[in-house]
Amino acid sequence: MSNKIKIVLFEDTPETRSSVLKALKKHLRRAGSVLPFGGFKESAEENRMFEDRIQDILNTRPFLGTTLIVADRDLSKSVPEDFRGLSVSAVAAAANRLAIPICSYAGLTEPDNYDWRGRWEEGFIVLSLREGDDELARRAVIAARGFAQISAKLPQVLRKSSSTSPATILAALLGNPEYADKIALYAVGNPHRLAELRPKKSTPKGEDTRRLGCFLGYWLWDSVLRYPGLLVNAVAAASYLNLSARDFADPKVRSVFDSAVYDGPFADSENPHWWRGMLDDIVSSEHSANGLELVRKKVKPRAKGSRCYVDPSKEAGYYCVIERKPVSLENSKGGVSWLPRGADLARVGKPSYDEYAPWLGVV
Repeated sequence: MSNKIKIVLFEDTPETRSSVLKALKKHLRRAGSVLPFGGFKESAEENRMFEDRIQDILNTRPFLGTTLIVADRDLSKSVPEDFRGLSVSAVAAAANRLAIPICSYAGLTEPDNYDWRGRWEEGFIVLSLREGDDELARRAVIAARGFAQISAKLPQVLRKSSSTSPATILAALLGNPEYADKIALYAVGNPHRLAELRPKKSTPKGEDTRRLGCFLGYWLWDSVLRYPGLLVNAVAAASYLNLSARDFADPKVRSVFDSAVYDGPFADSENPHWWRGMLDDIVSSEHSANGLELVRKKVKPRAKGSRCYVDPSKEAGYYCVIERKPVSLENSKGGVSWLPRGADLARVGKPSYDEYAPWLGVV
């Protein structure tokens, strides 16, 4: 099978479909192709469910071998007309049957809390049009490349691995098998989704591997990378190292921590992540108490520490998943059910906690 990426777009508004297609092609460049859903000969077959018909269509050329589906969450005006009333749920159901990962996106009127709630167990990655077509396409292509990387590397990892644990397999995929136990702490306890990974006698050869790759990709994107713990985004990294966000954004400061930058599937050069354990190794190898002390010694004597957004008199150290700001232990809350156990740097600032507590799912 070709290793070229193939993205299929489901979008029912002609203007948006045109602009998103153009942006996807721009970011994918020569790495593959982008196809709008349509242009096929298929009767309405009113007695068949949308998901059954979509599954059959995706199993035929030119859609065969799709790497990623990108779909608007509202497809009620779908073209062709015999798909009128189509929903993203039907598209996701067909994609799940074929073990094709899917990114869905909402329009500009999406609720403010759309991003920070745990969503990977729904079976698709959530993107947004809020920042424009170009950013939507950029992130969708990052997702497609990441799933393609996992798909290419997974068979080799499975041949070498004696374990069937998803955490062990994902750690090997990321090139850090020693982090398997930490990755296991990100398990969300969804028995239904874990059950989908069990091989079935009726499953065609290769489908179990594709399904596992899809599962691992969702887990990595929407849990391990989303919630700081094993890996940390720029704000969380600065907070953990006790560096102000402004100082950590300085290229000279970041260069001190270059060896800890994450470069695995879904790595994003514009919004990078760092391995937390490797940050610790860098600091300790220089006999420093924390990142601030190290940076002051090596590149920036006047670097400032990270301050809690709730109370700037406090050192931060943690990350508020709602406000996306550094926060202190004293001014934040844990124990939110949708925060994975492995995400021990992810917290909810007290102001946000007080506002959302009735429906945060606190345990």
